[in-house]
Amino acid sequence: MEYYNLNNQITELWNKFNILFHDYHQEVMNRVPSYLPIPKSKDKILFIGLNPAYQERKETHKNYINYSYNATITTDDIIRFSKINSDSKDSSSDFYYGKYFNMLHNFAKNLGEDGFEHCDLFLMRETDSKIVKQMVESEGTLNEFGIEQLNILKIHIENLNPKVIIIPNAMAAEYYKQIILQNSNVDKEKGIYYTEINNKKIPTILCGSWQYGRLDKYTEAILVRHIKTVIN
Repeated sequence: MEYYNLNNQITELWNKFNILFHDYHQEVMNRVPSYLPIPKSKDKILFIGLNPAYQERKETHKNYINYSYNATITTDDIIRFSKINSDSKDSSSDFYYGKYFNMLHNFAKNLGEDGFEHCDLFLMRETDSKIVKQMVESEGTLNEFGIEQLNILKIHIENLNPKVIIIPNAMAAEYYKQIILQNSNVDKEKGIYYTEINNKKIPTILCGSWQYGRLDKYTEAILVRHIKTVIN
């Protein structure tokens, strides 16, 4: 697996901010961040979540991974973790996280797409979104730690060059609108936002009603029809 140079920025970010957190937030920072796999495909649907979940497993578990972070993490380790990141989306892998990605696979299939890309706004492994919010905000606005992660996200989106961006999470959608879209208004005629990358306007869907791995069939039918229109 090739090495993705963008992961150097993630390591630098973790080493820069690690010492600024305390108590449980320090414990979160002591987990390996979500290192990104190098983009292999372009012109795909891109789903963007809030952050990767974290479920601690015992060493006897068949899928046990030691996520302890060390400032001297090696290139080989980063490649291994980015591979695990990719495998979490692969239904044939032992690391597949079906609880979340089954829905995305089904949605892409209903759109007539042969796959999708996925990444997160933030890179901390933590299941409680309240903790994530506490770590990336200061006095009600995104702090430097949060903004620098979104700057990494911008570069990754440019490298992915997606055809459509879908953000199925209310908190992620709000941060994305504020920082990436700079609070731009929705296109009232088409009912979408636009992310400007690579001198193109990428149709962007913000959807707060679809999160936690759940999407009712009625909302799904509406979204599929709407996004097919956007793609075409």
